[in-house]
Amino acid sequence: MQACNLPKLARKEGAFLYKNQIIIKEKKEARLFSSGIDAYIKQRPNKKLLGINRFGLRMYKLGMGIPNSWIGRNLQIKLGEAPIILDTSLIEVSIKGMRSYLKTQGYFYPSISYEVLGEIHKKEVIYKVSTGAPYHIYRIEQHIADRFIDSLVRTQNEFSHIRLGNPLNFENMLKEKNRVNEQLRNNGYFAFNKDFVSFDVDTNMGDFHTLVGININNPADFKRFATYTIKDIRVEIENEDSLKYKLDSLHFSNFIYKPNGFPLNPNILDRAVLLQPNKLFKIETSNATFNRLNDLQIFRSVNMNAFPSNENTDTPSVRYLIKLQPAKKYDYTIEPQAITSDQSNLVTGSSGRNYGLASQITLADKNIFHNAEILQLTYRISIEAQRGANIPKNPFFNSYESNLTAMLIFPKLLFLPALDHKWTKSTNKSVLAASNIYEKNVNWIRNVYAVGFTWQKNQKYFNQYFSPFELSFIRTQFNNKELELTSKNDPYLQSVFSNNLITSAKYGFIFNNQSDIRKKHYTFIKWDILELAGTLLDLACKSFNLGSKDSSGNTTLFGVQYFQYAKTFVDMRYNRYLDENDRLAGRLAVGVAMPFGNSPNYVPFDRRFFTGGANSIRAFLPRSIGPGSYDTIGNLDRSGDVRIEANVELRFNIYNKFIEGAIFVDAGNIWRIKEDGRKDAVFHLNTFYQQLAIGTGAGIRLNLDFLIIRVDASFPIMDPRKPMGSRYILNKYDPALLWQNTIFNFGVGYPF
Repeated sequence: MQACNLPKLARKEGAFLYKNQIIIKEKKEARLFSSGIDAYIKQRPNKKLLGINRFGLRMYKLGMGIPNSWIGRNLQIKLGEAPIILDTSLIEVSIKGMRSYLKTQGYFYPSISYEVLGEIHKKEVIYKVSTGAPYHIYRIEQHIADRFIDSLVRTQNEFSHIRLGNPLNFENMLKEKNRVNEQLRNNGYFAFNKDFVSFDVDTNMGDFHTLVGININNPADFKRFATYTIKDIRVEIENEDSLKYKLDSLHFSNFIYKPNGFPLNPNILDRAVLLQPNKLFKIETSNATFNRLNDLQIFRSVNMNAFPSNENTDTPSVRYLIKLQPAKKYDYTIEPQAITSDQSNLVTGSSGRNYGLASQITLADKNIFHNAEILQLTYRISIEAQRGANIPKNPFFNSYESNLTAMLIFPKLLFLPALDHKWTKSTNKSVLAASNIYEKNVNWIRNVYAVGFTWQKNQKYFNQYFSPFELSFIRTQFNNKELELTSKNDPYLQSVFSNNLITSAKYGFIFNNQSDIRKKHYTFIKWDILELAGTLLDLACKSFNLGSKDSSGNTTLFGVQYFQYAKTFVDMRYNRYLDENDRLAGRLAVGVAMPFGNSPNYVPFDRRFFTGGANSIRAFLPRSIGPGSYDTIGNLDRSGDVRIEANVELRFNIYNKFIEGAIFVDAGNIWRIKEDGRKDAVFHLNTFYQQLAIGTGAGIRLNLDFLIIRVDASFPIMDPRKPMGSRYILNKYDPALLWQNTIFNFGVGYPF
């Protein structure tokens, strides 16, 4: 309705900038530098929304008709966008920026022109770029005034970012500045900084060859940089009662400690403070000390200051003053929650979602035993309304769960002192955890008792964890007579409701560079590389003749069967920045679990894979597909030992970063790894791709910064439950069927 008014507005204001296009003559350079060149365009057209050109402009024009009303102001300011009128002076500024950018990449003489095309009221600007030949580094010279620094720098030339044959790249020069600065400051040169490193570039060698000179000058004509040692380290606790403890200082081998009444074992600080008197100053040791003190989580702030000693000696030195401000000893958080969870009714085989309320309280006692330990108690209680066929509607909330977890966190690797002292570039922890879960719903009553111990090695992007033992005992009983009768002839239900004992060990890692604010793209990988269960327990039972055999020939301990299995699972996510309003997110999840030994047929129910639902394949209800393409009436088993799942989602801003939209495609399934008599339920490399469930859809999200609420609508494209040849179902939809097959998923947070 507003489209016809845009030309009128253009005639009044000037021609709209409709589109920018960059054409780079060289194909290789086009792949490498298109996004970099695009960043220097100073004038951009009005934004699109869901493919609608100049949506904001149309809202702006609509608001102009009622300028003095609340609706008109919001249409112009909130939803609208002022018209972008073509300004040729900004084109020239853009070209100047493009030239500067290409110069930083080694292209000193690019040819850049532009052309303006289009109708009277809308124009397109085409930037035509020919980068020309890049300059390559043909010769490198080091001009370092201090011979000691010269010899030191040359020992690590193999790590230099300035290399023969590489293109002349200014970003590499900045990296080289930082590398040399870090190298020298790790070898005692306290007064050195990266500004003392400079470069000379000579492009007069011909044939697009260049000479790069790396210069490090002395601080003054008759002075040289000196190496510094550490004279002393003082550690002081800051609190309100500090004035009462003026003489309260303790002398240790490496530092002087003034606790000011704070009850902390000094050995903890001795572990964390890696600085040592009479040792050479190293910035990496200083940074590692800061990280370790900060990671103790018992200090509100950690302030480290290194300053030159005023003593006139032949060997300059620095003195450290470390001030620590204690955090509150006791801390608590209360989280009221509105919750939703996947539901699979074992009686009817139907799937859906539960909705309910929950509350969680967490109590923390910091420095509980005066060794920087943290005791954390978490209690969560929830009630849900579980609905479905044959489920009474009274009471309304018919599902209940209570969860109590206790964690004791130690700021070191318990029982591994050698590794703890060796791994100075990481923060190390040990976690002892125990929990009890009581769950009651329309199908079962279940108690879970678990205890485990974990070592953690945490670095900036890469965290490793190793649990030498995790023990859990699960006791389940029926809460549904019909289900109890059905289970007598169903091996799957028998495996779900049997009491079981799991003893396992696990090793894995998490990689996450999302915290690096310099990166617009980020990657997240969580890989449980190996979870191995029951092996040591089975060895003990066989060696000492423990336990007894049940009717199936499996060994039981205290009347409970223990499980043996090996499992691996990886979850990889990649988030790509497209522009300030758009991101592309992808996920690949792959897992395999292999039962063996004392449980040759099944992995424990809690360790199996499931698919479908709000955070999985959204076009299918939770636990409604699989294993493979097996599907019969009354099939209750929708679990598997193999899982493959892939998701791609385009996320875009709709309104003021507050309302977001998404378009997505999900695909995946689960399979059994061993034959169990069910047709097409087992994973095979040559057929699994024919059994993938695929769905697509769109969603809308409310971004509250601290919370994201989303609603996704999706429908199936490929349904593996259908017979071969009929699985592609998108072409069978008419508008009515499309609506009937659309599934709405409500969730909190992004799905991945």
